[in-house]
Parts: sequence; C-alpha cells; structure tokens
Amino acid sequence: MNRRKRSRTGGLLLWKPRGISSRRALEVAQSALAEGPLGHTGTLDPLAEGLLLLLGGEARKFQSILTDHTKSYRAEVTFGVCSQSEDSEGPLYSPIPRGTLPTRSEVEAALEQFRGGYEQVPPGHSAVRVQGQRAWQRARRGESFTLPARSVEITTLQFADTDLSGGSAPLESTTIEVDCGSGTYIRSLARDLGVAIGCGAYLSALVRTRLGGLGVESATPLEEVLPSDWMELEQIVTGLPRIEVDAETRDRLAQGQRVPMAGSDRSADGRGRFAIWCSGLVVGIGELRGSVIQPRRWLDR
Repeated sequence: MNRRKRSRTGGLLLWKPRGISSRRALEVAQSALAEGPLGHTGTLDPLAEGLLLLLGGEARKFQSILTDHTKSYRAEVTFGVCSQSEDSEGPLYSPIPRGTLPTRSEVEAALEQFRGGYEQVPPGHSAVRVQGQRAWQRARRGESFTLPARSVEITTLQFADTDLSGGSAPLESTTIEVDCGSGTYIRSLARDLGVAIGCGAYLSALVRTRLGGLGVESATPLEEVLPSDWMELEQIVTGLPRIEVDAETRDRLAQGQRVPMAGSDRSADGRGRFAIWCSGLVVGIGELRGSVIQPRRWLDR
C-alpha cells in the first residue's frame, strides 16, 4: 500500500511569475522540492507576480494566522479605461461619458479617502463564494449577482516614486505602493480609485513585495527552486507576534491548560493570536483571553 509522503515542517517563500496560477506554481515547486502536500497563505492572480508563501508539515497549522499577515504590493493603475475583470485580463472598455485623465495632484487627493481602509466590494471575477459557488464561475456564465461590501484595512497608500514635479500634467497610469490587511483586493482598489476620480481605472500590473516579516530578499524564483531552499518554521514566523515560555508552561499549554501571563497583551495580533516559543523553537499558537493564554494549535514536532 502506497502512503502519501508527508512534507517536512517548514516552507518556501516563492517568487511566482506572471502568467501562472498560484495553484500551478505550488505544484511545480512541490515537485522540485520533492515534498508532500503543501498549502499557501494567499492566492496571487495569474496576471500578478511576487511572493507566495508555501507551507508544509506542521507549519500548515500556521496557515490562517500567516494568511492574515499584512501584505505589501506595487500596483500599476491605468486611468481612463475600465475592465470587466478589474485587471488587464479584461475585456477593457471606456467609461461613458469618458472623463478626462487625472493629474498627479488629483490622484493624491483621491488616495486620501482610502487610507486607513474602507468598505470594499470584491471583484465579480474573484474566489469569493456566492451561494456555494465561486464568484468567477458565475461571472463567466454571465450570471448577474451582487457581492456584499466588507471592511478592508489599508495602512499605507502612496505613490511609488517621490517625484513631485508635474503635478498638473495628465496621468495615463501611475504606480502606487499599498500595505493592507488580508482580504483586500487591489483590483477593486484600482476600480474604486477610478470611480472616485471620475475617469475609470483598472489594475494593469501587480507585484506582491512583502508578506508580514518576509520580503523579496528571502524569495526563490519558481524556475530555480531546489530542496535546499526549504525554510525552517522559525524563519517563516519571524514576523508574527510572539511569547516566550519556559518548559513548565510549554508542557501545561501542550495539555490544553490555560495559563495566566501578565502583560501578554503586548505580544498579540489584531485577533489576539501569537506564536508560542520555547528554547528557540516554535511550539504552537496561542490566543489571549484578557491576561490568560489559551492554546489554539499545538505542534507535533
């Protein structure tokens, strides 16, 4: 009887190229790594490139908390044209009546209303489920439906360059830098920016440049992946909030016990979660309940 190979605990920070789905990139990397089943912490559209974090073994228990990490992007937005898919997949069309191209000053003024976050309607061509089906599946069948808006968090939204000249010249396109929370669609941000300006806009290029504490300097291009590129779990979760515990506390948490810890609220993410470390190793995920640590996921290492 053949048993499916179990992956090592850890992962790979992959640089996904443009023109390939996240699922296909995962499959290619998994084969090159000679690893068992892998998961990832957030899909990149086929027309986007950049960081894709793959997880294997016990590290997959961190998939949810790592998916919620802040993500950073460089996004090229083209003005005066709209897209049914909200990106360059199209089809593209001109809004009627067609607005004039904005100046840099007008774009800067429009960006301000999105800083901090806003209520965003996801794109119709997305993986959001509508009555049990992916929105993109219904959209490609030509079905009419409306996705509900949801709150998204945007901590940084600015021009990628610092050139302040030519503030009155019309812009056909510009590149912006975005730091945002999980669930933010940059395609929809480009769409909404065009609506706010009054000329229409779409996302013409996208690069994911950071995932929490991991940046491009740690990434491996898909065509260069080798088994030696595998990262230990401790490298992967370096950017997560953390709490250090002693061996006695570790053992109590491993048994499912809740443990008081004064001041622990300074080491949690927005949902009160953190990585638990002991003697230089990551041993689990905890959650804060007041000043009490509640173990949520424990690693079998």
